[in-house]
Amino acid sequence: MASSNPTKVLLLGPTKSGKTTLANFLSDAKDAIGQYRPTVGCRILEFQIESSQLAHHSSSRTNNNNTNNSEIQLWDCSADRNVSNCLPALANDAAGVLLVYDITADDHTTELEELYNVWNNYLELSPSRYLIVARKWGDGQPNRKRTIKMGTLARLSRVEWDIDSDGHRVQNEFSSFMSSVLLDIRPESL
Repeated sequence: MASSNPTKVLLLGPTKSGKTTLANFLSDAKDAIGQYRPTVGCRILEFQIESSQLAHHSSSRTNNNNTNNSEIQLWDCSADRNVSNCLPALANDAAGVLLVYDITADDHTTELEELYNVWNNYLELSPSRYLIVARKWGDGQPNRKRTIKMGTLARLSRVEWDIDSDGHRVQNEFSSFMSSVLLDIRPESL
């Protein structure tokens, strides 16, 4: 039995950071991967996380015998500046945020910090409700890492992700993140 209200998680980041690829991966969507096509507006993916995955990552307060699955709504938001006009509606009822950036892009860390500052003014979520996903490329080329320096984003949890080799790790980090978010918003649900 699934919960009646899905947990809304926003997926934000600069253009060409890998948001849609990550959304498809986490939700097990079978959308074609290949040529870049920017997301227009917002794309909502609904899926479930099994309680066994969440129980593995949650604290001792969790009821491991619970057979409920948690429904997730992952809102893959465009990086287009025009989307900012819809910011209040998109931010409404969001329980968590995945911030995605390309670890090799010169301007992505600055853009990510700007996105965080703007969106967090609407969301007012604690740092535990954010997960930064640093997209790296496994094509054999050296990654020129752009790290997040001290500042606003330094206190947020972070995971590096290469779709070809880090799938299991990023899935585990996402499950751990969702366990934390769900325990914050409805501790009795796990």
